Amino acid sequence: MVSSRWRVAAGIACLLVGSIGQLAQYLVTPVLGGDAAAADQVREVAAHLPEMRLALWLDLAVLLVVPAVLYVGAVAGRSRLAATGTVLAFLTSLGAIVLVAGDALYYEAALQADQAGSVALVTAYLANGLVSGLLVAYLLGHAVGFILLGIALARARAVPVWAGVALCVSPVAEIAGQASGTSALAAAGYALLVVAFGACAVALARTGLTAAAASTAAGGPVASTTLTAS
Repeated sequence: MVSSRWRVAAGIACLLVGSIGQLAQYLVTPVLGGDAAAADQVREVAAHLPEMRLALWLDLAVLLVVPAVLYVGAVAGRSRLAATGTVLAFLTSLGAIVLVAGDALYYEAALQADQAGSVALVTAYLANGLVSGLLVAYLLGHAVGFILLGIALARARAVPVWAGVALCVSPVAEIAGQASGTSALAAAGYALLVVAFGACAVALARTGLTAAAASTAAGGPVASTTLTAS
């Protein structure tokens, strides 16, 4: 069995690599935000293929945000607010596994000689009911979930209050920036997520790893403050 020390270390890695990777991915991706047409998306990606290749690698880091949500919930403690926020954010974030595949589709479409056919395929993908449904669920679920988790973190004093506020504001700024095409606002939202997740990582390092080390030395179970969700 993997020790609690390693589980907590994995959580810290997910929190930091996931949030920083998501910010970096947004800053380098040529994929347009808002309601850009498929033709515009493909054309923009074709003009920035090196950046898109880097964005694809960074998508791997973005996926770590999904398990990181469970660790945020663990830091927030045992409360209905934290549990509800964790369930909402985690379950809807699972859709990101499908949504990031869109980046690979844009990249491959941009490489095709038949641009008309590529654009038609991307258009059909964006209009697909499963994809659009997952996108709506992700936007609503992670927004409401992160807000609830931010409130739970602040109320439990598990992290500084400003970190809880950062988590609450993060999805609002991100979605508003993406919808309006205001890249600076969206980037600020992702940066606030780095701040909030970073504070949770610090909390895990101070309490989780310390508790795990003490438990290992004593030969007993890890204290409940370590990671109840793991």
